[in-house]
Amino acid sequence: FGRHFGRDFQTSQLALDCARLRLTRWGESVNIYDDPKLGRQDATSTEIQLAKDVLLQILVLFADTEGTSRKYKLTAKAGEDLSAYSTGDMDPKIVVLDNKMKSLAVQRQKNGRFLKLASWALYHRSALRDLLEQIVSLLDEIERLFPAPQSQTTLVQQEAAEICDRQSLELIADVATGVDSLLQTTVKEVIAGHQYLNIQIKGQVHTGDAYSSDWSGGAIGASHKYDGINVEEGGKALVGNKYGGKDFWD
Repeated sequence: FGRHFGRDFQTSQLALDCARLRLTRWGESVNIYDDPKLGRQDATSTEIQLAKDVLLQILVLFADTEGTSRKYKLTAKAGEDLSAYSTGDMDPKIVVLDNKMKSLAVQRQKNGRFLKLASWALYHRSALRDLLEQIVSLLDEIERLFPAPQSQTTLVQQEAAEICDRQSLELIADVATGVDSLLQTTVKEVIAGHQYLNIQIKGQVHTGDAYSSDWSGGAIGASHKYDGINVEEGGKALVGNKYGGKDFWD
C-alpha cells in the first residue's frame, strides 16, 4: 500500500485477508481440488464453467489493478511520494493477525499459488474500494451457485477459534464489514458469548469454555449466561465453547 493510505493501510490489508479467507473457505467447503461438481451433484456444465470464470475474473481484477498502479507510478509528478508501507510499518499485533489469516488461507490452498508472486503498490483508496467491491460481488455469485452452507459454518467457526483473542476479533468484525458477512457475524457471536435457558441434560455437564492441553491460543473472554439448566444422571454435555484437540471428556 502506498503512503496515501496513511495508517489505514493496516485495516486495508486485513480487509484483503478477509476476502482471501472467504474465497479459500468456499473452496474447501465445496472440495474444489477433488470434486469436479463442487459439492453439487446436480450442477450443470454451464454452472461449473461459470464458477471457473468467476475465479478467473478475480485474477483479472488483480491484474487490472496492478496495471493501473504501475501506470500511476509512471505518470506521477516529480517529487511525489511513491514509497509504500511494508509489514515492518505495521503494529506487531496486527502483523500476528495478518500472518494468522494468511496461514489459514495457505493451508487450504495446499500451498499452491494462483499466480507468480509480484511486488506492486496500491496507491488510492478508490482503487482498493473498487477491487474489494468487485471481488465481493463475484464471491456472492459463486457462493449462490455452490453454497455448501454447513461446511462453511464449520470452517468459519474454526477461523474465529484460531483468531481467538478479543481485540483481534473486534478488529476483524470491523474490517470484514461488506467483505465477509459470515465471518463478521461469527466473530460477533463469539465476542458476545452464549445464553443458555431452560436446558435439561440427562447426565454429566461441563458449563463454560473447555481448552485442550494442545490449545496454544488465548482465552477470548466471552461471557456465557445460564438459567434453568437441569442435569440428570447418565449422558454428558458441554455447554460452552471447545478449543483445540479432543473433547474434554476423552
